[in-house]
Amino acid sequence: MTIDKDTNQGKDQDPGKNLEHGKGLGQEKGLAQDQVTPLISARDIADFLRKNTGFFNDHPELLSELSIPHTNGSVVSLVERQVAVLREQNKQTSKQLHELIEIARQNEELARKMHQLGLTLIDATDPKDIFATLYDNLTRNFHADCVTVRLFGDPAFIDTYAGEEFVGKDVKEKSLFKTIIESKQAMCGRMKHQQQAFLFGNEADEITSSVMVPLMGSNWSGIMAIGSFNPDRFQPGMGVELLANMSEVLSFILKPWIAET
Repeated sequence: MTIDKDTNQGKDQDPGKNLEHGKGLGQEKGLAQDQVTPLISARDIADFLRKNTGFFNDHPELLSELSIPHTNGSVVSLVERQVAVLREQNKQTSKQLHELIEIARQNEELARKMHQLGLTLIDATDPKDIFATLYDNLTRNFHADCVTVRLFGDPAFIDTYAGEEFVGKDVKEKSLFKTIIESKQAMCGRMKHQQQAFLFGNEADEITSSVMVPLMGSNWSGIMAIGSFNPDRFQPGMGVELLANMSEVLSFILKPWIAET
């Protein structure tokens, strides 16, 4: 800057320098404006619409003006999009309803078969006949690969069938099933390796899911087990009420054939 002798005021040596400086200030100001956070965000709008569900009733003209890109690339109005969403939801609800009806139908049919099994077991003449009927029926009706019974007790009579099901009261493996016997509750899922080996023998390594149901007597106990090679066949939390009922029936039917002392 130089001093003008006539006015005693300062004067820039390069007039264009102030112009460039002003231009720079303008750019900075514009950049700052671009970086300002908007007062209303998309979330604010969404929250407003949720709290004011009648908004489009007061402004119906907006429905025809709004458009939403569809997954196939076309553009549809908000009303059309809502109709499509409701139609899809109705389709899913209808599918779930049909699935529940089918499950109920299957359960009803299974309950009928289990009732018939109970009647058949009552007519069995000895334990051998009881176990053969039980294994065949449960394998077919529960789509199982293995069914077995292990009784922690002895045959009631000398000439009673003493098959592999009777393992004795004092067998050490009984402790493997202490929890399920004391809880008196069926268990689904994957057994412990020692449990599988005891129940399923040579097929133990192939069993990937199973259900165990306790059998109870006044002075004896036991386990009825159903195994599958399919890991998804029996999962924790599955309803096994029918099997639990069958265990009570089976315990009652086996009672005369097991020593009480």
